Amino acid sequence: MGSQNEKIHDFLIEKSRKFPFIKNEISNNGVLKITKQNIDLFSFMVKTIIAQQISNEVAEILWKRLCSQLEKNSISIKSFKNMSYLKKILIKTKISKSKIYYISELYIAMLKKEIDEHILLKKTEAEINSLLQGYRGIGQWTCNMILIFYYKKLNIFPENDLVIKKTLKKLNLLEKKKISFQENYSPYLSIFSLHLWKMSKRIL
Repeated sequence: MGSQNEKIHDFLIEKSRKFPFIKNEISNNGVLKITKQNIDLFSFMVKTIIAQQISNEVAEILWKRLCSQLEKNSISIKSFKNMSYLKKILIKTKISKSKIYYISELYIAMLKKEIDEHILLKKTEAEINSLLQGYRGIGQWTCNMILIFYYKKLNIFPENDLVIKKTLKKLNLLEKKKISFQENYSPYLSIFSLHLWKMSKRIL
């Protein structure tokens, strides 16, 4: 018996039989899985907000800069003793004023338990989307990243992600047909998305 990750990989390969280029790319990628996040939800949301509308490289630099200012280079909501300290760290990290505002609002919401990662775990994806998008700076892309990489949901398709959007367009051209990706690769759209991000580095 293979692992769940291997079974999902076999499923994606099987679903790509009619798409030789995609099948080959998924095969080249090998078995992919969602990596467990070793930070709390607040920290993950901060990291995701920082990454909005900037390159992965710049986002990683800013994230490391933020973490380097904290004790033991480790981050959690408990790393910030109060709002003043949080804002001081964010300003020194040199992220935009709007993102500082979004993160500050999020900090208050989580301290008040308006957002609780354990309660969110019991909610449906639609309920999580509805709750989180009630806060400024949290849109569908951010929710998708949280659902995929924090809660490890297997069937999320971040079609509004710029890289995925470009990759899907390129795949339609290469396969010379309009593919219904969502229909074809459900219920493992999150893992298919990992493949799209990885293959994008080769085909874009």
